[in-house]
Amino acid sequence: MEDGNSAYGHKTTSNICATWRTSMGITLFPHPAVSPDMNPIEKCWRRIKQALYRRLRQPTTEVQMVVAVLEEWDKIPQEWINGLIEQQDFWVHDLIKRCGWSTAN
Repeated sequence: MEDGNSAYGHKTTSNICATWRTSMGITLFPHPAVSPDMNPIEKCWRRIKQALYRRLRQPTTEVQMVVAVLEEWDKIPQEWINGLIEQQDFWVHDLIKRCGWSTAN
């Protein structure tokens, strides 16, 4: 998911990612940068961060952090993730409503 962040190079035709997308006929949906409500993985990351914060022993090294994140990821039920994906229709329409975009365009 590309959220309008300039790092993805969607505003330039010389960026290799933009060139590839164009050659493959891929069109990006317009939505603002930094819009975590439009990306289900952001809700997963929030859940993982909250779980890490609640741990009695906090990771103190990079290796411990990787292990802890993977442990918390494995605890997320697939049904919960599926629910996030199923809710995308709601979030798209909510964003359109909040931004005042017309669906007729």
